[in-house]
Amino acid sequence: MKYSLAEFFCGCGGTSRGFTRTGRFNVALGNDVKAEALKTFAFNHQADDVPPITIQQDIRTLPISTIKASLKDRGVGDGDLDCLVGGPPCQGFSQLRRAEDREEGKIVKFRGYSQLAHDPRNDLVLRYLEVAEALRPKFLVIENVPQMLNHGFDGRLGKLSEIVIDMLEKDLGYSVEVAVVNSADYGVPQLRERALFIASAIGPASFPKTTHADPARADLLADGRLPWVTVRDALGDLPDPSIHDDILGGSDLDLYTKSPSAYASLMRTSKAFPFNHITRTYKQSVLDIIEEMRPGQTWDAESERMRAKYATVVAKLAKEKGITKTAAHTLLVKSGKINPVFYKDYYWSAYSRLSWEAPALTITANANFLGSGRFTHPDAMRGITMREAARLQSFDDDFRFITSESQDLDTTRIGVGMDMIGEAVPPMLSRAIANHLADQLDAQRANAEPSARPLRKRRS
Repeated sequence: MKYSLAEFFCGCGGTSRGFTRTGRFNVALGNDVKAEALKTFAFNHQADDVPPITIQQDIRTLPISTIKASLKDRGVGDGDLDCLVGGPPCQGFSQLRRAEDREEGKIVKFRGYSQLAHDPRNDLVLRYLEVAEALRPKFLVIENVPQMLNHGFDGRLGKLSEIVIDMLEKDLGYSVEVAVVNSADYGVPQLRERALFIASAIGPASFPKTTHADPARADLLADGRLPWVTVRDALGDLPDPSIHDDILGGSDLDLYTKSPSAYASLMRTSKAFPFNHITRTYKQSVLDIIEEMRPGQTWDAESERMRAKYATVVAKLAKEKGITKTAAHTLLVKSGKINPVFYKDYYWSAYSRLSWEAPALTITANANFLGSGRFTHPDAMRGITMREAARLQSFDDDFRFITSESQDLDTTRIGVGMDMIGEAVPPMLSRAIANHLADQLDAQRANAEPSARPLRKRRS
């Protein structure tokens, strides 16, 4: 018997992918507002024991009765849900207001903190908690950016997270633990920090033990942890991508010309070469920048190096021609021997290249834009592909990103794919959480008659 999971704000399904890869969970329901992401979620769960019901609707207008009916259709009755997971966006948190009731899809609980301010984005966390109150899952997981823990309320930083904890403990009766975790500590080749709330109704809440550590921490390695997984571990076996068209996807595995690392072997779940390994053409101005960037260096370091290099050239030309350095600089810019972009102050990781020998920095929804962060390949004159970003997020190769709502199985719209990948929870992080929660559910079942029933197929 597998445990049941419902995922809200599911996106393409990074969290649920980690849960299902444990072999211990079935996903009963997925909810999101983004069409391509939900299509990807459904596609990648189609071979599950029982494919989940998907609902494309804003959680704030989604009736509790619809949620319960959908779960019941998958064999999950009232009080039977084992785990509820979600990462409600937390933009624009401001004030909580009191005593404003709503019916069916509107807030009716938690009168002390009954509604976030008028901005419709702000009450997503509270609505998620109301869904939890209605479903009463054994475990509740909230995932968000670390900054969520510092959001202010009533003039004090961090008070918002205190309110969420207070609601979970006092209103809903859960035991709660909160922490900022680094995905690299759970085998993800990415230094991605996330705030996690784990709430338990069956015992003390806790986090899974970390499995990996900074290779500089000899004490942690001696304690049994593995070194962080690197970009080379993640991407080293992938061949050059195709341009624009996804012609490699579905081809024979002999496209691989290099032996996989232990990590890449875990990722190679597909019987054919994976989809989404495509690149695009770049403006010459972008290529001129990344050509000068060295792996693992910051924009600050590289622009300073280039300025020092240019200063030598400027001084030499000024001396040869008997002109001022300003005039020499102008001539060199006009001739293309100086790229003036390196005199600009950009974000510290802009246009920077990944380092082969370290984990990636955080892969974001903007990974299609090289000026937005460290999204350039360590060697090649291009950004990372969707498949490379997926590997860095720990999506296994059998996971396909569907990038068009209208075109069946389209996998070529890089911006759409990167948006899904960058917003996802790394599956290896969620897999560690899933195994940890399943162990506790196993222990509860061993000590008492299980309350959860297996999912069943939809009646025709």
